[in-house]
Amino acid sequence: MTDIPQEFASKEKDAVLIIDDDAFMLKVLYRVLQKEYTLYQAGSSEEAVEVLRGRHVKAILCDHILPGQSGLDFLITLKQRNPQIKSVLFSAALETDQFIKAINEGQIFRFIKKPASPTDIQQTVREAVRQYDIETLQQQLLRDQKDIDKQIYSAPYWLYRLRVIAQQSFRYGAPLFGNILALMLALGVLALSIGICIMLIIYFVKSYLGIDIFQSHFLGH
Repeated sequence: MTDIPQEFASKEKDAVLIIDDDAFMLKVLYRVLQKEYTLYQAGSSEEAVEVLRGRHVKAILCDHILPGQSGLDFLITLKQRNPQIKSVLFSAALETDQFIKAINEGQIFRFIKKPASPTDIQQTVREAVRQYDIETLQQQLLRDQKDIDKQIYSAPYWLYRLRVIAQQSFRYGAPLFGNILALMLALGVLALSIGICIMLIIYFVKSYLGIDIFQSHFLGH
């Protein structure tokens, strides 16, 4: 184990756990990642379990060769217990087919082969943390949508909507009702005027031309 404190950076940064039984490698990874993350460290899978207890870790950078349980086996077990944490396997071992299979089956997020450049390590951990944030946001959106659906289909929601509609109707309904009455009155006056005009025409035809329109119509049949 190394004498580096288990927590390397400030609390407000995203938390990342690095696991390696090589104290020198832990120091190297610390220098590579310290600017971006709050770092925790462990020398074995057993220590990693204790470090994770009660801590909000988004990503894990884990060596494959560890005392006791291998890094890959530990990350697969962790995936079953806490599927949200994104894990990156870091190893010089030549078991690449096994690692690729684990990635394809979703058991680990990425694999980095030793030796790797600081840029590759930073970029891979950055992608892991970003994927964690994306999935967390998606889950939150799903929870929010479920809450909205519950509200929409609940009786209090519909009572609230009816109350809002009633208030809006009261606010805007009076002017609208007045406009409808005014329109009906105008149509009534128009119809009355047309009726008077028709009666005057009939009277003129009968009085001055001697033609009874109604009588002529019925005699024609």
